[in-house]
Amino acid sequence: MPTATVNGTRLHYRRSGQGPTLLFIHGMCGDADVWADQVARLSDRFDCVSYDRRGHSRSAPGEQEITDALHADDAAALIEELQLEPVLLVASSGGARIAVDVARRYPVLLRGAVLSEPPLFSIDPAAGRALLADVRPGVERALRDGGPSAAVDAFFTAVCPGLWHRIDERGKDRYRANADMLFADLQGPPLEITTTDLETIAVPSVVIAGTVSHPSLRATARTLAEHLPDVRFVELDDCGHVTYAEQPAAFAQAVSTFADELSSSSKLRRMPSTSTSASGAASGSAVIPTSRWPS
Repeated sequence: MPTATVNGTRLHYRRSGQGPTLLFIHGMCGDADVWADQVARLSDRFDCVSYDRRGHSRSAPGEQEITDALHADDAAALIEELQLEPVLLVASSGGARIAVDVARRYPVLLRGAVLSEPPLFSIDPAAGRALLADVRPGVERALRDGGPSAAVDAFFTAVCPGLWHRIDERGKDRYRANADMLFADLQGPPLEITTTDLETIAVPSVVIAGTVSHPSLRATARTLAEHLPDVRFVELDDCGHVTYAEQPAAFAQAVSTFADELSSSSKLRRMPSTSTSASGAASGSAVIPTSRWPS
């Protein structure tokens, strides 16, 4: 993997394909490799760049306190260093929360953002409290009884069961190796973005949620979609929190369709929500017109 020295740290990244640039931002305890399947699906049409966030896997933590705002600064600096702008951000979970901050503070670097279930609980504090009430006791018990790796297992079993049941032990070990980042995320200062802040973000966006994800995460995704001014909301049927891994074909199609719309410079319009199956077929009132979602 090549490296880029930006914002006081060294980030490892991968790049493949040609076309409009997609920058992938991974979630908690992940790294660039979690996007390998999406890159394989999309790199025939897009320049796909994924990277290890600071402190994760092959990227150095640097000297500063690691926060979501710092991760957002890193993403912006990487875009500028690699001369990627304008990019379409594709981000999941904690990575999507970071992407919201990039869209808020660095909109000139972006042409759009795909935001999959960001746990942005400053816009829905009740949802955040409910999720922590469900997850924290099991994680604390696992940490006490089995150490950091067991705490990672407990967290992902509770929040991302669809992912955790799909990947093998080698894949899980990549997440376990980043256990320090689990605690940094859970114990660090929250990213403070309000619904009023969201209403100032002009970057065209797609918000994705899974129909069987944790209710708190689905509720927060809906709140996000209700307040972004240029947005479409897409639900993936029979899908949990890690949408790109649990319904990879439908996720890749959502990204590709949105990228095509951006390339054609068509103005996004706020429309009713929809559910999208793993085949990519839309049902109900279409967020992106059904004709744009071939089954």
